[in-house]
Amino acid sequence: MRRTKEESELTRAAILDAAERVFCEQGFAGATIDGISRAAGLTRGAFYWHFKDKAELLGALYARSVLPQELILSSAAETGSDPLCSLMDAGVASLREFEEDEGKQRMFRIMSDMTIGDDARTNLARVDAELDALILRVMTCAKDTGGLHPEICAREAAVFVGVTIGGLLAEWLRSGKSFPLASYGEKLLRRHIAMLRGDAVGCGLAPAPGPAPETAAAPAAITD
Repeated sequence: MRRTKEESELTRAAILDAAERVFCEQGFAGATIDGISRAAGLTRGAFYWHFKDKAELLGALYARSVLPQELILSSAAETGSDPLCSLMDAGVASLREFEEDEGKQRMFRIMSDMTIGDDARTNLARVDAELDALILRVMTCAKDTGGLHPEICAREAAVFVGVTIGGLLAEWLRSGKSFPLASYGEKLLRRHIAMLRGDAVGCGLAPAPGPAPETAAAPAAITD
């Protein structure tokens, strides 16, 4: 009996859901196609009907998810005249969502797995390059509109933001969620964005130049 399109989509979704759990629990290298198929309640044949291998499965799993970094940066790149302000607003909202969404947490763990093989890593390298380009786009816009401190270039700011967001998420998960991600993250982002602007005290940068102060007119000479 031929499968309907709806049944095929349900089967594919079941494989992806199972893979998300298995990859997260066992790591990419430890996960097997048999194990993923069993977790989905399906046969190996059903798996191979939809995916040729684990690398293709991982690519499909990533394609259906949107991690916080992407949400934050996409919003900042597309809205408002102040990219850093948009980055702050989108960042806080995305951190709140990540704190509550276990699916996004699992995907972040999976994408951080260093046991991913060369085939899968090739796909992730392309995704990482797209993410890096998006970060750079936001920071280039901030630089062009005068939002960055003169001593900070767009590339430096892009690296700084990527490390800040990724490191925050990784530490929250590594620590067993031992601190409130959204509230701590908001404070951290505010301070880091202030540093990028040059507003932070003691950040090691010369104060961003502002308008020259008005000088009082010299008193008129007294004449007899």
